[in-house]
Amino acid sequence: MKLLRRAPRKRAKEERKVVRRRVAPPTVREVFTAFSLTFFEKPGKALAKTFEFDKVLTRAGLAIHPVKYSAETISLTILTTLFTVVAAALFTAIAKPPLLTKVIAVLVALMIPIMVFTYRFAYPYIRASMRRNDVNNELPFFMAYVATMARGGYSLEKVIERVANLRVFKAVREESRKIITRIKMFGEDPITALDSVALAHPSSRFRDIILGYTTTLRSGGDVLHYLEIRTRELFEARAREVREVLNRLMSFLEVYTIFGVIVSLTVFVFFAVQGAITAAQQMQRGAMSMSIDVATPMLYNFLVLPMLGFSIMLAVHINQPRTPVNYNEVYATVFTFIPISLALFFAVLIVFGGVEIFMAPLTLSGVKALIIALAVALEVVSIPGWLRYRALVKGYRGFVQATADFLRDLSEVRKTGLSPERCIILLSQRSYRGLTRVIERAAAALSVGFSLEDALRKALKGVREWFTVAAFRFLTDSIVVGGGSPEVVDTLARFMQTLSELEEETRRRMRTQVILPYFGSVLLSSIPVILLYMLLALAKIPVEAATPLILVMMTGAIFNSFIMGLIAGKASQATLAAGFIHATILVALSTAVSTATLLFIGA
Repeated sequence: MKLLRRAPRKRAKEERKVVRRRVAPPTVREVFTAFSLTFFEKPGKALAKTFEFDKVLTRAGLAIHPVKYSAETISLTILTTLFTVVAAALFTAIAKPPLLTKVIAVLVALMIPIMVFTYRFAYPYIRASMRRNDVNNELPFFMAYVATMARGGYSLEKVIERVANLRVFKAVREESRKIITRIKMFGEDPITALDSVALAHPSSRFRDIILGYTTTLRSGGDVLHYLEIRTRELFEARAREVREVLNRLMSFLEVYTIFGVIVSLTVFVFFAVQGAITAAQQMQRGAMSMSIDVATPMLYNFLVLPMLGFSIMLAVHINQPRTPVNYNEVYATVFTFIPISLALFFAVLIVFGGVEIFMAPLTLSGVKALIIALAVALEVVSIPGWLRYRALVKGYRGFVQATADFLRDLSEVRKTGLSPERCIILLSQRSYRGLTRVIERAAAALSVGFSLEDALRKALKGVREWFTVAAFRFLTDSIVVGGGSPEVVDTLARFMQTLSELEEETRRRMRTQVILPYFGSVLLSSIPVILLYMLLALAKIPVEAATPLILVMMTGAIFNSFIMGLIAGKASQATLAAGFIHATILVALSTAVSTATLLFIGA
């Protein structure tokens, strides 16, 4: 009997052990969330209610409870404050820096928690802004696609399901998936699901169009006429917006040029004058060794200026029209070469005798070695990224204009009554610059019996120009579903022509803005050091007394030239991958100017 009683206990004990083994240990994120809610749930509720985080997070598309987000924000801010205050106190107690450096350390310790709280507060708004811009960018194509499918007799739910699986869209695809989730998981009808997603959307244009569409459906109005009118309005409005965005981007670059070059040049001149005065005072006192404070120039060069550059880059990214095409291959190549870059940095430093920078006293030859090593390390990172990006985009210049020409010709030929397949085969004999090979591949596939959709899919394989891919996707579905009228194709051709003109205007107007970082790089790499040398020469002080300050100025100029190149590429080509081209040239230019400056001052 005892054995019979023990059996269930033993079995229950074993089952508890199995359950404990199956339950995974909590992650760091889960522990942090539990900690935040345990200690800061009440202030989190007050913060979420004050700033209406429930509405903000919904508009941003973030599936996070507002109290949880607020509690984590407060927890992060308090922990960051404790860490920075302790670090600043230890730094001032151990290093015993000058008064100015202590003040800067205290300001940094105060600014970092404020920046953490500001970032957490602004993050939902940034995500909502990005969601709005991405949807607005794809909305004209989406509405044209919906109008075409509606003309072919597709139901609303079928159109949404098709869009949710189309790779040509990115932002609109995510919105379509939200609608499908509400239909299939929450049992809402398509019109109610559309209203639910549109009402909480940050894009007023998307919201107005979708709500007007559902109202037209409920009232039994002419849905097709409504879609065609709104699509035409969207095409025209998008062209105006692109010009406005271009003016905004130019303003961002002008701000960066003013603060990153002109103000920085003034600050560096101040550092040079301060260094010369400090050296002169120490020489008058008969000091055996001269020491110049370089903490402030280091903070400005390697903290303030990079943060300004990344802020401008983020502002450009938020306001810039983006496409679903990415260049992850470029970034993967760059990350692959980072370990090689670090290894070459130390190798070049040893070869050129720069190991003495870790010793005292520092000489100008050591500065030169460090400059060359830093330049080699940055070039090893940027050159492979440049070559990879160039290989990906080679041959795509003028694709938008060629696509507009092809669609216009297709619209005219369709008016003769020929089938779309026959029109494409006929137009393959004409020249459309870089697009010709795509048309020829499509015509060849159609000639051997491929369907239109399969033929265009094979022809567009590997094409990275999103507007071209989207235009042909629209053309394919308009023909397959039963539309593809000359009027629809002509509307698309006009929009592509407008995009081509805007692309050329953007390239022309951004060309002058891209040149400015080159002048800034030359000035930052030479003027402050030359001025410092002249001041030291007037005071009859050897230039070696200011070697640490020269090191900070020149390495900072090279590093910030790299960041300037990334910003120039991001602003001109709408992708950070294009910045490695300018970064490569600017780093080489800054290194050459810095080396020439060292030769001028007698290194």
